[in-house]
Amino acid sequence: MRSSIECIPCNINSLIRILKKANIDSKIQEELVKGYMEKLLKLETFEMTPVHMGREIRKLLLKSLGKVDLYKEIKDSSNELLLSLYDDLKVEVMKSPNPVETALRFSVAGNIIDFAPGHEINLMKTLRDSTRTAFAIDHLEKLSKDLQNAKSLLLIGDNCGEAVLDKLLLEVIDVPVKYFAVRSTPVLNDITLREAKLIGMDKVATVIESGTDAPGTLLDRITPEFKEILYNSDVVIAKGQGNFESLSEIDRGIYFLLMTKCDIVSSYVGVNKGSFVIIKKEPKLQK
Repeated sequence: MRSSIECIPCNINSLIRILKKANIDSKIQEELVKGYMEKLLKLETFEMTPVHMGREIRKLLLKSLGKVDLYKEIKDSSNELLLSLYDDLKVEVMKSPNPVETALRFSVAGNIIDFAPGHEINLMKTLRDSTRTAFAIDHLEKLSKDLQNAKSLLLIGDNCGEAVLDKLLLEVIDVPVKYFAVRSTPVLNDITLREAKLIGMDKVATVIESGTDAPGTLLDRITPEFKEILYNSDVVIAKGQGNFESLSEIDRGIYFLLMTKCDIVSSYVGVNKGSFVIIKKEPKLQK
């Protein structure tokens, strides 16, 4: 998915929120924002994905602030909140008529835990509503069928907190080989190897790093190990808007589970902003 002109102010606002959160001196904030805008002018902005554009923010912060995880406390608190609900949510899942469907709904609903777009987060209401909310695009039946026949599954994670619900999903799904992919370095509140181990994701799946240092999965940055798993797993599920933005053109069958959080992505998939979607993208036809 290519960037659009609306992605520019969105990324600038994201940078400003990060700088304010880090209590950076106002003069340095101005310099960094100007530096980012100057960087954008030199890039082929509309030939790259929005995630590539977002990666430039991380590069700028890394150069200025060094290797610092600005969202560590937020990541840990959101994981702790969801872990405190885990047993009760698991009971809800297991007593439902279709545990896999309910776990999938919780997993999609968890995608609201995202601090980049600056939207209001009402997690508990979203979780309660998710069991009865219709998906704007609903390929759930296809996914359920594919999972029944799968020998291997790759789930590409997104945000912390949300990942606890992904853990519940992986625990419920009966697939022999399961992988969970994380970012290779701290990016916003996205999950890394550190948080995956803290929530016990390694108890339900093999946790792997994607190689990505951006809020999505950039195919020009992934590791050889991840690439092999990505293209050879029977079923691939990518969580969240960043993974959709960066993987929507991949040439393999893939399911996207997300809540659409901006007008651009919503328009791209043909739904209203704030919609839950489960989309299966088919591979390109062989020539």
